[in-house]
Amino acid sequence: MNDLHPVALFRLSVLGPLVSRDRLERGELKRLIRELAGRDYDIPGSDRQGIGEKTIEAWFYAWRRGGIEALTPKPRSDRGRSRLALAVQEAILDAKRNNPRRSIDQLIALVEHSGQAPRGTVPRSSVHRLLQGHGLSRPSGAASLPEEHRSYEAQYAGDIWYGDVMHGPRVPVNGRVRKVYLVSLMDDASRLLAHSAFCTGETALDIEGVLK
Repeated sequence: MNDLHPVALFRLSVLGPLVSRDRLERGELKRLIRELAGRDYDIPGSDRQGIGEKTIEAWFYAWRRGGIEALTPKPRSDRGRSRLALAVQEAILDAKRNNPRRSIDQLIALVEHSGQAPRGTVPRSSVHRLLQGHGLSRPSGAASLPEEHRSYEAQYAGDIWYGDVMHGPRVPVNGRVRKVYLVSLMDDASRLLAHSAFCTGETALDIEGVLK
């Protein structure tokens, strides 16, 4: 028997409270996934500590379909040619799963402004291949589209700003170690980052503070 892939073992450990149950009551799956997503993890090959609810849910259904073998990362057809670090790949996939309407440009802006990738080092073609390889290149309900299409974009700079939040590291805040969130406001037409700041929450008040 081949040795189990360490990433598959890690994913199974995350799913422990779910896969150890013979039966889940109505609504219990979402509650448990939300609890698991609220924890910090020592993720193999990544500096991040958080895992999104959509990612955990995808792992759970993969395990139900094929057991631990289904949790093993699939070899990439473009292995050896990708310029994206594993941590950057995971961040892009999490961001896309959390909001399938995010465009490639928006995903690149998120990982650049979060400090996970230097500006100008994330090619659109690499992101496109990554999304295609994980079945995330088409927005939900657009199975007939042959390729990724950009969402509505404002014609002029300043017409529309949008906000986004990414999970950040745990840092000392007023004598306590707390998790922080990177709150960003971007201009839709120009993709200009109007302002970005780490906050101790992701509430409307935190976003209002960044806007001010």
